[in-house]
Amino acid sequence: MGASSAPFGFINAFKPPGLSSTSFGLWVRKRLQIRALGHWGTLDPAAFGVLVLAVGRATRLIPYLPSDEKSYVFEMRVGAATDTGDATGRIVRTSAVADGWAGALGAAAASLVGPLEQTPPMYSAVKIDGRPLYVAARAGRDVARKARTVEIRALRVIGSHGASARLAVDCSAGTYVRTLCEQLGERLGVCAHLGLLLRTRAGPFDLERASTPREIDEDPASCLIDPATVLQMETADVDDDGAAKFVHGNDVEIDPAARRPDPRAALVHHRGELIGVGRIGETLVPVRVLAPAGENP
Repeated sequence: MGASSAPFGFINAFKPPGLSSTSFGLWVRKRLQIRALGHWGTLDPAAFGVLVLAVGRATRLIPYLPSDEKSYVFEMRVGAATDTGDATGRIVRTSAVADGWAGALGAAAASLVGPLEQTPPMYSAVKIDGRPLYVAARAGRDVARKARTVEIRALRVIGSHGASARLAVDCSAGTYVRTLCEQLGERLGVCAHLGLLLRTRAGPFDLERASTPREIDEDPASCLIDPATVLQMETADVDDDGAAKFVHGNDVEIDPAARRPDPRAALVHHRGELIGVGRIGETLVPVRVLAPAGENP
């Protein structure tokens, strides 16, 4: 289909520190000369590591990415709490740190594994009444917010030195590592905040295979990942007639042997090109069409 010439796919990008996810995404968008670009999660400006970008019509496939689990390596600094929960904020409390404090860190980390209640930080992009919390925080206002349940799947200590420690965490989407540092500090009886933060994995995208800004700058098209390689879904192939029906939002008749009593989502291909997501039941029902309806296969 004619849409195949437009950039399309996911980018497993390495976001450097110092840039917001939005600013980095705008730069990638200019390099690819596209209008549509989406993020699968974001990173704070000071954080770095894996940032998954959806390019062009792949933005419509973000909800089908298979796992929202994230992995991070982070630094926890003890003895001081900040208003932002990380090293970018101003110190609001301090506490004494006993020699050998890190000896209890392993047990404190183990106690946080499993479901965990976290209240979104005031300096976060969570919206309440349509406005991001950080807007109120910058104005000096505190907003009531509800705790959320996240899942800490693994939390291990890498090492410690002086008043800081380095840890690695596997967690569900929506986990605030800044808040996790504060919670670890509470278990240890000290103030704490987040130092550096490196995202090493987001679902099926890992740091080892992330494209650096230099690689994206030199050849952005080569950094595009075919969505079919990461979306864990069955596939359905349609012929010319079926593709024409599908892209116009009409059901497609399928072989009786391919029908499913329990309808399930599938990636729909035509002549080797991904044209959308359908639901296989008695027929193939269009759910999300990637090709424009006015474009014939």
